[in-house]
Amino acid sequence: MGRIDVAAEANLSTGNGLVKIPDALSVPARTPAGDALEIEEWTDTYFFRPLGALIARVAAALRITPTQVTIFGAVIGIVGGCLLFDERLGLLAFAVLIVHGIIDSADGQLARLTGQVTERGRVLDGAAGYVTHIVIYIAITAGALYRGGGGAIVIWMLLATLANITQAQLYEYHRYLYKTVVARGRAPRNDPAQIAAGWIQWVYRGYLRTQHLLAGLHPAVETLLITRSTAGAVREDDRARYRECFRGPVRGWNLLGDNTRFFVIGVLAWLHRLDLFFLFILVPMNLALVALWLWQWRADRRFLESV
Repeated sequence: MGRIDVAAEANLSTGNGLVKIPDALSVPARTPAGDALEIEEWTDTYFFRPLGALIARVAAALRITPTQVTIFGAVIGIVGGCLLFDERLGLLAFAVLIVHGIIDSADGQLARLTGQVTERGRVLDGAAGYVTHIVIYIAITAGALYRGGGGAIVIWMLLATLANITQAQLYEYHRYLYKTVVARGRAPRNDPAQIAAGWIQWVYRGYLRTQHLLAGLHPAVETLLITRSTAGAVREDDRARYRECFRGPVRGWNLLGDNTRFFVIGVLAWLHRLDLFFLFILVPMNLALVALWLWQWRADRRFLESV
């Protein structure tokens, strides 16, 4: 199956959430960024993506590279995270983190706009997000200790960090696979050799292994798709079946994205209770994780049994 040109898609009729193309092949409707609508949070679709697109076009005109945008976004995220040390600056920190989210959306759009999409860029973008969250966690903890909080907050921070890593791993894994299979029609295939030699490649391999350990039955789905693919293209019946089985769960995984955490930071900053952030990660977010994992596991069984 060939790749569908995004510009051509704009002139195609839609029905039942699918875009019809001349050879009777159906692909899911996409956002302007080229992703399947199911993997997009509404705040991304109507806020972060449009503003990120503006930044991407300006950056392209100025010949700024996607990597430079990613690094700048990481610096903004670090600044926003550091501001959380002082609860009085909480709302300002929230605003800066929103700017970070816009720039985080811009680098990927710039990469597609300029034809510079690489595996290394995807990993760098993810690493920038992790650095931002590390700073957020440390700043909230240090601020609580400075204001006389007990040492138990350090334990809560460490537990929340582990929970956040697990949530982010599964969120990124399922959204990336859905985009690869459904929106692009390609067999999932991560290649650490495309990143770099040495320790970075080793870290990335460990990252992928961790995702597979956490993902339950879905690696078996991934292997099946690869086995049945031709020249890297997913069979159209497998692509349609994948969308049918997983479009519900992938929408649910959006709850575990960065936007949820950032908006909660905004609410807690307004209430001057940033110390409750770790509790939010450990209770509501973990409950959502368990529910989504079970939903995904049932969908995985359904897919495997239907082949």
